[in-house]
Amino acid sequence: MPDDIPSFEYDRFKAVAIGSSTGGPTLVQQIIAGLPADMPIPILIAQHLPPKFTRDLAVTMDRQSPLTVVQAEDGQPVFPGAVYLGPGRMHMRVVKGRDRKITIRISDQPTELLYMPSVDELFDSCAETYKSDVLGIVMTGIGRDGTKGATKIVEAGGVILTQSKPTCAVYGMPRSCDEAGLSSASLDPQALQRVIHQISPSFQQNSQNRKPSRSA
Repeated sequence: MPDDIPSFEYDRFKAVAIGSSTGGPTLVQQIIAGLPADMPIPILIAQHLPPKFTRDLAVTMDRQSPLTVVQAEDGQPVFPGAVYLGPGRMHMRVVKGRDRKITIRISDQPTELLYMPSVDELFDSCAETYKSDVLGIVMTGIGRDGTKGATKIVEAGGVILTQSKPTCAVYGMPRSCDEAGLSSASLDPQALQRVIHQISPSFQQNSQNRKPSRSA
């Protein structure tokens, strides 16, 4: 693995949260399509889009990916290896109940936020629910959505990665996180996919198989 791509232990994370806006749908689609079927943790996505477009994107991603991809619904349980796309004009959060089961919460509150679904709302809830075990990824988009939530993830001990400036349609959201010193690495979409892929058992197995044998 190239030195500029962070390497993590396979059990480092319990969830991946992705925030994306302008220029993001195609890239997010490509990232999810390239992941293996044995991803052991959930992937949660806040993509700035109107409701019809988030529904269509979820259907397209589900068709192209070996993973199950759905537009998230309120009260839906969060399962390992599933991808949850927040519905347009609503916020998506994750919560842990008294039974320690994690579920989706969909709400139009708070209404004063500029973007719905809000990356900040998703990231904040992931930090609260998964503590240090969340990988947050901030991708192309206008503005600063995601910076407050990324701060919460880092404060909880989690990791934030950002999309690299040359590969962004709009270097706004990643730039805000980069300038705040929140990002552990600024990577192109292929490298971001590679980092997520590391979490899968199949990647770990292949990595072990590629290691040179010790000479006698």
